[in-house]
Amino acid sequence: MSRSVRSLIHLFVTAAAFAPLAANAQVETAKVAARDYSAELACGTNAVGMPPDTSIRVGAGREKGKALFGPDEALVIKAGTAQGVKPGQEYYVRRVVPDRFVLPAGDKVQRSSIHTAAWIRIVDAQTDSAIATVVKACDAIEEGDYLEPFVRTPVPADSPASGEPDFANPGHLVLGDERRQMAAAGDMMVLDRGSDHGLHTGQHVTIFRTTGDGTGPIARIAEATVVVVKPETSTIRIDKTSDAVNVGDLVAIHR
Repeated sequence: MSRSVRSLIHLFVTAAAFAPLAANAQVETAKVAARDYSAELACGTNAVGMPPDTSIRVGAGREKGKALFGPDEALVIKAGTAQGVKPGQEYYVRRVVPDRFVLPAGDKVQRSSIHTAAWIRIVDAQTDSAIATVVKACDAIEEGDYLEPFVRTPVPADSPASGEPDFANPGHLVLGDERRQMAAAGDMMVLDRGSDHGLHTGQHVTIFRTTGDGTGPIARIAEATVVVVKPETSTIRIDKTSDAVNVGDLVAIHR
């Protein structure tokens, strides 16, 4: 048997031996790439019409000068049992984002943009201070961020689009997360319509723009699903787009 033939046989045997490993690697990669929609909702953009309660805050780090925190780090909380903070409790870590681009809603109420940095679990609590660990980091946690009780947001079940878009009574996109003014498929934005306007989770909406100063045809920009509903605002997940979605775009609710 010639050397070239032996080399080809060796190459074939080696490739056959590693083929299952490559297939398993592809499977593992697919598993890692799976999206955690529940975590995305918890970390998603948020808006409030009234100033939030910021009385419970993240304190300075245990090391001098440390004011930025991430996963696997212990946080000092500037509240304890006297303020109702107990071991085992979980909280969102949030901050108000001064966003000068935020547009007023249809009722002319100015919204505040709320950024979620993480959610945490209290592991020890004294009278006026506590220690917490990070359960899920959405972003860097900063000294001064405030805490809100954690409530997991259920992921709405996928449902086929139903109803017709109501172009005559549109809402508006009022903000993205942390000053973002544009979005694409998979992103979330806040709509100035909520349960007070008949919205519910899983409802479909069409994002659009008018043409010809309102006298031309409707330009459909994207399709989206309502994922979190509050009385006056909702968070929508953009499902597919034909153009970039912008703050200020019109939103037709499917009725």
